[in-house]
Amino acid sequence: MKGGVAALVIAMINLKDAEVPLNGTLRLVLTSGEESNMHGSRQLHADGAMHDSDTLLIAEPTGYRTVYANKGEVDFKITAQGKAAHSSRPNFGINAIQNLMDVLELIKTKVEARANQNQNDILGKTTFTIDIFKGGIQINAIPANAEAQINTRIVPEYSNDDVIDDVKTIIDDFNQTHEGEIKIEILMNIPPVVGDPESKLIKDIIKFATPYMKNMQYTPLEKQQGKEMQAKQGFNPFSNDKIDVLSGAGGTDASELLKDKLSGANYAVFGPGNPLKMHQTNEYASEQMWFDFIEIYQKLFKDYLNK
Repeated sequence: MKGGVAALVIAMINLKDAEVPLNGTLRLVLTSGEESNMHGSRQLHADGAMHDSDTLLIAEPTGYRTVYANKGEVDFKITAQGKAAHSSRPNFGINAIQNLMDVLELIKTKVEARANQNQNDILGKTTFTIDIFKGGIQINAIPANAEAQINTRIVPEYSNDDVIDDVKTIIDDFNQTHEGEIKIEILMNIPPVVGDPESKLIKDIIKFATPYMKNMQYTPLEKQQGKEMQAKQGFNPFSNDKIDVLSGAGGTDASELLKDKLSGANYAVFGPGNPLKMHQTNEYASEQMWFDFIEIYQKLFKDYLNK
């Protein structure tokens, strides 16, 4: 994202220095906390940063493809309170880890069943992953506490509220029939966004970026990664053939910035970087691609605000 922000800033400075006339307002919106609870974009929306805007471009790393729809997200922290005891006498204690594992299995079964029954033609289905699990202090002690953190990626047909209601209902039922106590805390709750794949913004991105995409030189490793992505998800982010217009499984600040128009907005995610390296070590954008995107942004902004 740092590469995308820098490319946006430099493109806007260049347009300003060249005194390029723009028929409208081009606004740079910088947020904080996108990876946690999106407090930055939430506050900016509350302050009116988007109230007179009809278009949103986010420079998350996509490479030479663009995204017009993103899943929402609900993150949960689920904690289990049990009772410590020596492992040789488990009936004297309440195993918090076992309770947590049992309730997570019930939640997973319920969420995945409803997700399979309520899929979206663009975004696919709601997903469920357990990404953090903590518990226990030593091998011969019944654990009194345990914690898990869950990530769900949401589609409109199985909404944020539906997922939250299902999880809370299962936990309430579990607490009524088991010793110990399960508690829930919602860490993030943002809705899905589905823009317009036929918008002028998308069409302009394709028009101005295609010549650069055709000249892009990829490393042998990137080409191999592209073949693997083609086999797994049906597209190659390192292709020189065309700029794919796709939906994305990840969320963006658009969930807060576009909360007044979550469907049909002039919205695109398009930024320099290797999309396969997100949340991995050595995230990067190639030098060639980064300089290309500065030029693309300049052409895109000039054209978009002069028609």
